[in-house]
Amino acid sequence: MTHDEHTLKRFDTELEDIRTYILKMGGLVEIQFKLALHALFEANTYIARQVVDQDQQVNRMEVEIDSLCCSAIARHNPKASDLRLIVNATKIIVHLERIGDEAKKIAGIVERHTQQYRLAAPRTLKISNISGLTQTMLQDALHSFARMDQLSARKICAQNDLLKEEFFKVFHHLIEFMAASPHTISVSLETLFIVKAIERIGDHIKFISELVINSSNRYYDKEYRPLNRNNMIESLNTHANRMEDRLTLAGE
Repeated sequence: MTHDEHTLKRFDTELEDIRTYILKMGGLVEIQFKLALHALFEANTYIARQVVDQDQQVNRMEVEIDSLCCSAIARHNPKASDLRLIVNATKIIVHLERIGDEAKKIAGIVERHTQQYRLAAPRTLKISNISGLTQTMLQDALHSFARMDQLSARKICAQNDLLKEEFFKVFHHLIEFMAASPHTISVSLETLFIVKAIERIGDHIKFISELVINSSNRYYDKEYRPLNRNNMIESLNTHANRMEDRLTLAGE
């Protein structure tokens, strides 16, 4: 193997490592969002606190991945298509970190207003459509990144329009509810902040999908082996379910 071939192989390995770490970060963010919604619907402060604490781990991963990207650029001086892939990776992790921030925001509201949300449980059910759609979009976005699948990424971008429609339905419902019951304005506004946080998560998912479309161009002229994200997410979800069970028992 020549020196140039060795360098190229090392660079490709580093790119795969970066993508693998991004998927791990995405898996953590996916769990964080899932637990935040669980805390909301169950009014569970223990799970909400876990979501808030987990945000530090997400932030650390963003810094670590950004460092890997900068090191890859400094060592290999990549060509245009590879450079675009790395730069897009640094943008994707920013959006993942901001999704984590929005999940933390939801958990923080639940933690502060648990008793009110126990009373407002019927209204939180209005959020189920938008939250379920957003969870699916996030999962699909991570799958499309793992496979560099342009078609899937484009479908996710189109789904964001449906998410906006659901957001405005919930928004108008809350406005009507507050007008009919002025004494609920405070807790209804907090619910509105939660819905807005979910909508922002949808926007970040759309931006990630657009970056996947842009990044996937690198793989047009070479055989591409997608990462096995299913096994990774299955392991992370198992961990999340065990965490939920422990926290639920602690709350009881």
